[in-house]
Amino acid sequence: MQIFRPYVDHRRSAAFLDDLRLGKQRVEAKQVIKVILRRLGLINDGRRGWWNHPIVLMYFNGGEPYIEDLVKYFDAVVGEWVARGRRNSLGLGDLAPYLEKVRGTGGTPVTHVHEVEYRRVLVLKDPCFYLKKLSPRELEEVLETEPVPINGVNTWLFKRYERYKGFVAGLRRGEVDCHPLFEHDR
Repeated sequence: MQIFRPYVDHRRSAAFLDDLRLGKQRVEAKQVIKVILRRLGLINDGRRGWWNHPIVLMYFNGGEPYIEDLVKYFDAVVGEWVARGRRNSLGLGDLAPYLEKVRGTGGTPVTHVHEVEYRRVLVLKDPCFYLKKLSPRELEEVLETEPVPINGVNTWLFKRYERYKGFVAGLRRGEVDCHPLFEHDR
């Protein structure tokens, strides 16, 4: 499960994503919303999957969820999906009665550090697509800063750190391999 937020801005994040990830984000954002509603006791269907996933916990925020932020992100990824000419059958109408009862907190759990780490992860997943999308400043920030571990976002990277460093060294030399750095993580 993953929510890709390379920018705090919902629409900008959605527009940044490739089609594969964008399509999946509709499903995964709704899944995170449903898990939060279950954790709050608003949906009682006996399901407990993903309750303690780091992304769920980040948005759950100790019981004061960033639900509005997550709903706006869902709407942005659906809007971008449709804008790209894709059909969409996912919505939040079935969850509306529950969402109305949530007393969440405003704002977002996404910081600038999250933005950079999400960009870094996306470059590793599809280098040739995402390298072209980054501004020179963003690319420099990804290449010249050390990764910051964020549970649920990029901790897998540290298990393969030497391979990552080799990838970055190659990019600095102008060598771009379009294959995902970690194929099974695509």
